[in-house]
Amino acid sequence: MRIALLTMGSRGDVQPFVALGSGLRARGHEVVLGAPEALRPLVEGAGLEHRTTPGDPDGFFTMTEVVEALRQEPSMRNLIKALPKAPEGYDQQVLDEIETAAKGVDLVLHSPLTVAAAYGTSETPWLSACWWPNTETTAFPAIESGQRRLGPLTGLYNHFTHVRAATEDWAWRGPEIDEYRARRGLAPFGSDSPLRRLGHDQPHLYPFSPSVLPKPADWPARCHVTGYWFWDEPGWEPPAGLEDFLAAGAPPVALTLGSTWPVHRQEETLEYAVAAARAAHRRLVVVGGPDGALPEDVFRLAGADYSWLFPRTAAVIHHGGFGTTAEVLRAGVPHVIVPVFADHPFWAARLHRAGLAGPPVPMRRMNRQALAASVLRAATDPALAERARRLGRAVAAEDGVDVACTVIEKWAAAKGIVATAG
Repeated sequence: MRIALLTMGSRGDVQPFVALGSGLRARGHEVVLGAPEALRPLVEGAGLEHRTTPGDPDGFFTMTEVVEALRQEPSMRNLIKALPKAPEGYDQQVLDEIETAAKGVDLVLHSPLTVAAAYGTSETPWLSACWWPNTETTAFPAIESGQRRLGPLTGLYNHFTHVRAATEDWAWRGPEIDEYRARRGLAPFGSDSPLRRLGHDQPHLYPFSPSVLPKPADWPARCHVTGYWFWDEPGWEPPAGLEDFLAAGAPPVALTLGSTWPVHRQEETLEYAVAAARAAHRRLVVVGGPDGALPEDVFRLAGADYSWLFPRTAAVIHHGGFGTTAEVLRAGVPHVIVPVFADHPFWAARLHRAGLAGPPVPMRRMNRQALAASVLRAATDPALAERARRLGRAVAAEDGVDVACTVIEKWAAAKGIVATAG
């Protein structure tokens, strides 16, 4: 079977598909992975065929409009309003390029950033995946809804937030999808969002751990919480001096903000993190961030294999992105989450309530005292550390890639596609 995995965005949006593509290839399938051109080395380094999808993974969070919008009001709604108007027809060009990347395959798996293209043709069977929970439920609120608890009204509130989120999402995605369909002679959806049917008509995969977020009882049968899709980059070696630094004292705190570094006031953030680590009697390993000289108790990395680094730390300060959160969970160490937008506040609130993280420190309101208090809790609370270790063992024992591959093969068989290549 020839399968296309299509995504856009940053490395965090592509690496889960690299993991899944590697698993599918090991089971005898041919895999095409659509990703931005800048991430071709990551895809081809895993032995997968690359096809180009739109986007610059390094450019989005460096846009002045994006930085200013997220610093003022960190929400997707505000961000969309702030983005400069795209050239006429640009959204249709993006959808056309995504569709082109799926040519000549038997089955397509879409990510949340490419799924709009699935509604322009019915020629190739497809299914979808999403890095955050976007199926309506009474079990928890939608992302970016305020993670409130309202006693006996909590279930009603939760469901309302999902309906509201779906309505707002369709308000800006609906016109481009309906225009895309009209260009192919298909009827428009109008006000009835097909995105609310994900998990009903086709499988919808959630590559996070059921130990972190179990499947709610009111989700449809075709929603699958598979476990995380991990891929460990082969051949990574720690740079000179890192192992000596780690061995020179108690495990340090790590700081990594991934692709969101440009949104932060970087020098100030680094200064606060150094002070917070010192207050907890720890040193600091920083991945990325601003240039400049560092004190002796700080070690800088341009990049890192998180599966190697995180288990050697006392806690990790990060933004709450899906991939980084998964790696910290697997490492079995506590979190300090500095959420920026989108699903970051959702994971931050959930992990704090589960006793796996210090109090969230939202980027827009971050100050020296709040970060220091959260780091102190995460790096020194033995009960929190033990819970993180236990969950880490559970997450590491799961095989989300294998579960997802089985779902995909069963769906292919149901659509009349030969499920294996051999």
